[in-house]
Amino acid sequence: MFGGLGMITHTTFPEQHQRAMQDASDPIHRACDFFVQSSANKSLDLPGVNQWLHSPQVWAAWPEFLVAFASQGCGDYFAYDLRQSPASVIYISPDGTPEEHLANPESLRYSSFAEWYESQLDRYICERCGSRDVSIKASQDRRWLVRVCSACGFEERIEGYRAMKTSPNGCRQRRDRVSVDNRTSSTRRA
Repeated sequence: MFGGLGMITHTTFPEQHQRAMQDASDPIHRACDFFVQSSANKSLDLPGVNQWLHSPQVWAAWPEFLVAFASQGCGDYFAYDLRQSPASVIYISPDGTPEEHLANPESLRYSSFAEWYESQLDRYICERCGSRDVSIKASQDRRWLVRVCSACGFEERIEGYRAMKTSPNGCRQRRDRVSVDNRTSSTRRA
């Protein structure tokens, strides 16, 4: 249990999620901040993050049926919505409360962990050779994000993504709205 909260334990996560938590070499750990069952890094500690999100210390405490399991690192979270079985995944941005995201039909959602997992890794798969050894960097002119395959050397601009800028609080933020899996995130980042 997470600090006595009435949430699921890591052993009730989907099998694919459990394997990814236990395998530090799983590519999901490179694609996002993927929480693990126990970590000295408080921002990756699954029980600690969830205990904090459900506490009154947060400006908008989370409902008990949401369990955060990953982040992109700037106060946003991917969370299981446990009101249905199997649990779906919803993206909770820092731009609104969990209730606002749950009520918004435009919020980014996935029907399962497997669907979410593949969406996170899509950008790390080379379209030319199929390698998962792809990194993302800024273009030479610093205007676009570029995928670079270290296996075959293939480079391509990521359509729909502008290069990142750093905000005053140190978070890297997208300059424009992006489309993910043909769904547009309702979150606009400065």
